Amino acid sequence: MIKTVRIGIIGGGMISHRHMQIYKNINERAELLGFRAEIAAIAEISPERLKAWGEEYQMDEKDMYTDYHEMLKRDDIDTIDVCVHNNLHVPVSIEVMKAGFDCYCEKPAAVTYADGKLMADAAKKLNRKFHVQISSLMTPQTRVAKEYIKSGKLGTPYYVNLEQCTSRRRPGYDLPEFTSDFLSKKIAGHGPSIDLGIYVIGQILYLFDCPKVQSVTGFTGHFVDYDPKLVTAPDGYGVEDTIDGFVRFETGLGFHFLSTSANNYKDYAMTYILGSRGGLEVKDTDTVGGKFARSNPNRPPSFGGEPDLRFFGTMDGRDVGIDLECDSNGMLEARKDPRMMLYNDNQCMWLAYKLGILDDTTRYNTPEIALNQLIITDGFFLSNELGRSVTYDEIVNSSPSTYMREQEIDGRLYRFDTEF
Repeated sequence: MIKTVRIGIIGGGMISHRHMQIYKNINERAELLGFRAEIAAIAEISPERLKAWGEEYQMDEKDMYTDYHEMLKRDDIDTIDVCVHNNLHVPVSIEVMKAGFDCYCEKPAAVTYADGKLMADAAKKLNRKFHVQISSLMTPQTRVAKEYIKSGKLGTPYYVNLEQCTSRRRPGYDLPEFTSDFLSKKIAGHGPSIDLGIYVIGQILYLFDCPKVQSVTGFTGHFVDYDPKLVTAPDGYGVEDTIDGFVRFETGLGFHFLSTSANNYKDYAMTYILGSRGGLEVKDTDTVGGKFARSNPNRPPSFGGEPDLRFFGTMDGRDVGIDLECDSNGMLEARKDPRMMLYNDNQCMWLAYKLGILDDTTRYNTPEIALNQLIITDGFFLSNELGRSVTYDEIVNSSPSTYMREQEIDGRLYRFDTEF
């Protein structure tokens, strides 16, 4: 029997449409998966956007809300999918869990470690299932890389380099299909450090079982010129366009991270893991929601390539470089065992976790990975502010809380209730 999960979505912006495409692809595979998604309701504060969303997905007017609190009063919804802006993730997700719902949250979990921990603590105290969208984990690339590290094929890993740089890819500025809210410090919080960072830093953290940070050194800021007339965010352009830093983990692993949303050079990505016996080139880490976010998951992505790996080491006494063909082998793997689709898509994993098909020992602990990512990004900003390296304890003790305390909903100023 195919089980149905009835979902309420909060936020009708761009990311909600990506989630809807994924639910569509999940439903087309319902017989293999044993479950399907049904969108029971949508909440969106903009009446115009809500109307357009309802028309696109043929939603009944009674299932459409400008105030999500009205939606949370319903007893025929199984779970809530939170698709709002970064600094709204914390208050909205906590109110969702307080209302009695398990919660699936778009990335990043939060803007700061302090806020991310508040969410995780709420889920634990309220006994709710909570999951964060980190699609970079849900690929054969990530699973194979972890196997290579765990099996000792790399020997002792000692260094990771991660550079994800674009010359002009500022959402809401160079990419006008995004709202300028992505440039707002009040709403977005940060730029590429968390927007892209949760994907790429999160992947590295997962590969190494979230090692504890020993120290962080960071350099970050907003450097590239822009035209203020093209920025419509109420508080202007307040997020970084460049972040660079180095992390030392207590395990001895060194980690260099560089990300730009704008630079006067070129677009490029370069991620590699070095070990005493071998190394891995990590190619085209997923940062766009996974295969199921595409209308046809079997077609190549519109830019870049499918996530893959190249191994460097020795074989029969010879130095070699071998393409591991993670994507093609992963497709064959899923054909042989449809259960692997639970590990190939984030929303597949969430629905399986919600239904009890996966549990806390078999799903990926995305909230924990998100918290560890936020320790690192908080560290970059704190180090830049202080002009020196900072320790784990300094980062945790100095982490600010930046989530939005209030928002105008239905013409009135609403103050979020995050006490639990």
